[in-house]
Amino acid sequence: MIKKEMDEDMKKIQVPSSLYDFARNIKEESETKERPVLKKRGKRKFQFAAAALIGLGVLTGSAFLNPAVAEMASKIPYLGQVFKTKSLDVLLWEALEKEGYERFSLGMRPGETVLFEVRVEGSEKDADRERENITKIVDNVLKSKGYDSYEIHVSSFMPEYTSLTEEEEKMGKLGEEVEKTLKNTGYEIQFVNPFNDVIEISIPLTEARGEEIKKASLEIVKANGSDKEVLITSVDVEKNNREDTWTNYLRSIHEGLALKKEYKVSGYGYQYKQNKMNIFIKTSMKASDEEAKETVGKIRKEITTFIESEKENSVLKNDDYEIIVRDKTGKDFPF
Repeated sequence: MIKKEMDEDMKKIQVPSSLYDFARNIKEESETKERPVLKKRGKRKFQFAAAALIGLGVLTGSAFLNPAVAEMASKIPYLGQVFKTKSLDVLLWEALEKEGYERFSLGMRPGETVLFEVRVEGSEKDADRERENITKIVDNVLKSKGYDSYEIHVSSFMPEYTSLTEEEEKMGKLGEEVEKTLKNTGYEIQFVNPFNDVIEISIPLTEARGEEIKKASLEIVKANGSDKEVLITSVDVEKNNREDTWTNYLRSIHEGLALKKEYKVSGYGYQYKQNKMNIFIKTSMKASDEEAKETVGKIRKEITTFIESEKENSVLKNDDYEIIVRDKTGKDFPF
C-alpha cells in the first residue's frame, strides 16, 4: 500500500488496491434461502468471479515433499518457486472447500503485516462458531509455504442480490448476439459491452476492418430492435499481454517477500511505460536501521534472479526493468 507520506511521483504509479478480493460476487444457483451457510463435506454449489487469480503453475505445494521434485525445485530461485506453485488464493480456496466451506470470500490486505480476511456468509454467530477452524486451515496453508508474516481475520457478510432489470437482460442478449455474429463472420473481437449509452466493441490493433465492423454491428443492432450507436476501440493486445505477465510476476514477488519477515516488505507499486517496468518495493525499514542495507540487497537479488530466470523465454524478453526499494516514509534507499 502506498501511504500518504510518499512523495508526489508515487501518486502516478499504478498501485494494487488496498484489498485484493480473491473471490467475489458469490451467486446463488437457485432462489431458495434455506440452504445452510456452512455444510461439511458438501459439493461445490456456487459460482464466483475471481478478481486476483495469478494462474496455476506446474507444481503444487505438496509436490516439494517428493525428493525428485524437491531436487528440481532447489534449482529454481525462491521467487520462481512461488511463481510456479499454485497461487495463495487457489491454495486457500481449495483447503477451505475441502473442509466443506461453500459460501465465503477471501481477501489479502498488504501492509507491514499482511492481513488475510475470510468472510463467511451468515451472521456474526456463524463467523464466531467457525473462526477457530477457519483460522487453523488458513494458518496451515500459509505455514506450509514457509510464510511467517501475516494475520488472519474471520468475519461474516450478508449478501445482497440484485436482479438484472428487463432492459439489462435485453441488452445482455443483444451484446451476445453482436459478438457471436461478428466472430462467426470472421472478425477479431476482444469484447462487446452493450450496457452503456453506446455499444462498445473492442478489437485488436491488428484488426484493420474497424469501419466494416462498425457497419456490420449497426445492422445487427438495428435488426434486434435497438437504435444504439456503436463505438469501435482498438486495443494493443501485445502490450496488454506483456503487462499481464509483469502483473503475474509482481504478485509472486509481493507474495514471496511480504509474507516473509526477513524481507520487511509492506507493499509494492509499478509503472509500465514504453516496454520498461519500474518496480517499487515499499518496506517497513528506515535507512538508518542496522539491517537495512543488507536486506535491500537481498530484495534486489531475489527479484533480479527471479525475473532474469523467467523473462528470456517470455513475451518480456525485450523489456527493461528497474527495481526501486523505498523506506517506510516512501524515500528511495541511498544504497
